[in-house]
Amino acid sequence: MKKLVMAGLAMACAVAYCDAAKTSKDSKDSKEISAAAAAKTAAQAERRAMRMIKNAVSLLQEREEDRAINMLEAVPRMYPQSQSRFKAHLELGRHCLSKRDFDRALAELKKACESKEEEVCAEANFLTGELYLAKNQPGEAAMVFRRVSQDFPTSDFANDAFFKIGQIHFHAGRWARATEAFEMVGTAVPLSVKTNAVVLVEAGQRIFVHVTDKDLAVLALMGEKTKVKLIGSGGDSETVELASFGKGDGDFIASCNTTLVPSQVNDGVLTVRGNDPIKVEYIDNNTLNGDINIVRKADAHTASSATVAFLDGAMRQKVNGVFVDQPAFIRLRDLDLDLTDGVDKATVHVKSTYRERPEPAPGETVAPPPAPDAPWLTRYEMDVVLSETGPRTGIFAGRIVVRLLPADTNKIVKLPANEIYASAEDKVVVEYDDKRHLGGEGTANRSSSAIVLVGGSTEPKSIVAHSSEATIQAKKLLLEAKLLYKWAAIFKDVGLVDSAREKSDDGLQRISTVFDLSNRNTLDRTVIEEAYEARWNLFLVRDDLKNAVATCNALVKRFPDTVLADRAFMRIAMARREEKEHDAARNAIAVFKAILDLPNSQLKAEAQYRIAETLEMSAREAAAKSKARNAKPDFSSAMAAYQTCADAYPTSSFAGESYKKMVDYCISIKTFPRALEMIRRVLEDYPDAPWLDEMIVKWGVILHRQGDREGAIAKFRQVLEEYPSGKAAKQASQFIKRLED
Repeated sequence: MKKLVMAGLAMACAVAYCDAAKTSKDSKDSKEISAAAAAKTAAQAERRAMRMIKNAVSLLQEREEDRAINMLEAVPRMYPQSQSRFKAHLELGRHCLSKRDFDRALAELKKACESKEEEVCAEANFLTGELYLAKNQPGEAAMVFRRVSQDFPTSDFANDAFFKIGQIHFHAGRWARATEAFEMVGTAVPLSVKTNAVVLVEAGQRIFVHVTDKDLAVLALMGEKTKVKLIGSGGDSETVELASFGKGDGDFIASCNTTLVPSQVNDGVLTVRGNDPIKVEYIDNNTLNGDINIVRKADAHTASSATVAFLDGAMRQKVNGVFVDQPAFIRLRDLDLDLTDGVDKATVHVKSTYRERPEPAPGETVAPPPAPDAPWLTRYEMDVVLSETGPRTGIFAGRIVVRLLPADTNKIVKLPANEIYASAEDKVVVEYDDKRHLGGEGTANRSSSAIVLVGGSTEPKSIVAHSSEATIQAKKLLLEAKLLYKWAAIFKDVGLVDSAREKSDDGLQRISTVFDLSNRNTLDRTVIEEAYEARWNLFLVRDDLKNAVATCNALVKRFPDTVLADRAFMRIAMARREEKEHDAARNAIAVFKAILDLPNSQLKAEAQYRIAETLEMSAREAAAKSKARNAKPDFSSAMAAYQTCADAYPTSSFAGESYKKMVDYCISIKTFPRALEMIRRVLEDYPDAPWLDEMIVKWGVILHRQGDREGAIAKFRQVLEEYPSGKAAKQASQFIKRLED
């Protein structure tokens, strides 16, 4: 009986185990099915989101902006988990930037920077730099572009970032910095290139070699230099040195100019020719397997991306129009066609095109203009042979003559070679099939066009805008309120307080009407946000800070992601700081902190800097009012606030400004080692800041106070050499003269 019971228990356990196993298997299968279904749903969501984005971009190109913006704004709401939502934010940021709506553009680009796709992040950061340039903030722009080059060194946007940095330094007269940046243009090497793919380089341009080897970072710290060898056509070779770039974690780059003209070995220019490969050799001193001195090889083939254009008679500038009975000059640049040591030939296709006009209306003798989207039809066409401008140039030139098409078809005759018929307002097009180019496989059609000029004609065009009646009325009232605000501001500036109050009252009344309209109708969010902005501006012109703050808070409550409130808070805080009341600084700091509490504020760095600045001003005022003799200001709170700004917002220009303040403070209390430490950090972290010359001058001052006269002179000379047009150049020159006398 006992055995039976035990057997029964064993049986029960076995059944229970089998049931549990079955349940576990079913659960596992169910989870796998659920995961597969979820993955399928996510993929479908991505496709739908991308389809919406593509449709929106097409609508933007067709000038249907309202529909496009609504579609892009809907993507993050409809597909909150998709990666495509970041591309929607990117397109919105791009569009707002083109419309100079900088606040909205910056907010959208900031969201796009959260994408996991590096190219999206790189482009969003690059557009942010463009935004700061458009706002005339080159220092901020340079730091953003530098971040693109460091965080995304293998992105195509890194090349553009280096170019922009070079331009910023060039316009500021910082020649050495500009040269360094321009030399890095073209160093971006996409990591997606397959090892067995054919690598193409532009003939006649600088070629770059990208080497990834973590050993090189260690060798560079030890002062050792590594080189690569490039072998071109005709036995020419160049040995060039590798330099670190990007984040400094093993990415190195070398470069060398190329030319079609035969050159000498190791003369700094590599000879390339047509389809000849360029061979690259790098010696890997130590591999993961422990092997030493392994030769790594790579090949690249030259290609020339052709350009074709109509030029002026001097063959210097591109023209968009050609005159009847006058020669029109054509230039083609394609180094692939330079096949011999002599003068080569190239052939391009030229045609005259026109748009059909509708038939004249009954009773009319003149046909209406063609539709803007009417296709261009070919009237006449021919081939034109161009001659190379000289041996080994790869540039081909020729000319055509456009003849006016007779109105009487009986007078049309066969024209000589390189002459073509056209009518007024026709378009002459030159086309060339580029069979070998950096785009890879396939033929690329290169073309350029010019309008046929016979005296010209102008025809009026009409633009029709469509909008709802409520929206039109709201925009009209909003425009009137903004104009009234400007009048009120003018009256306030000249001391006419009563007139200013009267205008602001009229403006506030119109804004109230706008909000009444929004309660009864659906208005665009932008109109409502601008109404809030106009309202607090009108309150500010009346010095009614309480209602201005209340208006800002109301906007934040209604639209938590707004980008307008922080600017209003900034104006209010700055206004409160100028008040004569004893607690003005405390009230101003409270408003600055309100900016820090906003989730999407773009002014947090500035707000933190202004807090520190206000604390510094308060310390000075307290010392001035102190009854103690020769009382010195206590800047400890202000310096702590500046340090917070530098630590919390290191990529902002206000971080650099904070370091300047802290360096000055350290110099004033003679803590020179701490000041030098901060100066070195600033020079390393902010290589594109517009005030680096001032920091180097401070470095020289510290060295002088420490008794290092020669070191101080060297720093002052560095300022004159690298920043001859900078603010500190005159001061550095005076210091040198004083020390050398």
